[in-house]
Amino acid sequence: MARPRKDQQIDIRPVAIAQTMHLLDSRDAADITMADVADAVGCRAPALYAYFAGRDALLRAVHDEGFRLMLEEKIAVATRNADDAVERLRAGGLAYLRFAFERPGLYRLMFSPPPLEGFPANPFAADPAGKCLAALRDAVGACQADGYLPDMEAGQVAFMLWSAVHGAAVLALQGRAPLLAGQDARTAAVAAVETLMGFIRSTRP
Repeated sequence: MARPRKDQQIDIRPVAIAQTMHLLDSRDAADITMADVADAVGCRAPALYAYFAGRDALLRAVHDEGFRLMLEEKIAVATRNADDAVERLRAGGLAYLRFAFERPGLYRLMFSPPPLEGFPANPFAADPAGKCLAALRDAVGACQADGYLPDMEAGQVAFMLWSAVHGAAVLALQGRAPLLAGQDARTAAVAAVETLMGFIRSTRP
């Protein structure tokens, strides 16, 4: 009996997604080819097409996996801080920054993808990105149940918080954050989260 080819011994789909994430650490999504991914996986390029219709489909799978990983972290943060709604929100913001700083290429693909077929114009319109936003909205609602942010619409607050933390992450990654003397960009982004939390704490009568 003939021995199976190497690409028949690899669980290609998850490995291809993981290797594409790794490639994003050193190059833009637009510059990654199916041949690049096949080389990283250790299979022949045609083998990838059994799992992905093309490069855009592969990058869409990586995009969705990024939001799945982000959601996983949000759930973990919520579980660890189930008894303290404000700390849950704070820890979630800091976890978001860690995600962006540890996976900058993946983060760029999630929020600033190149023109790709099959990508939604609004990432929150589909799973799992929509669940990430819903998790943030739930965290805001938990704070409101404890008396914070009264008379404010939870969805609008969630959008404001995401916009602020996302903006801090992007400015830090691009080296364009306005810094205080002796401050680095990542410290400035963390300080932005702490400032937001100070505002939220001040809203409870």
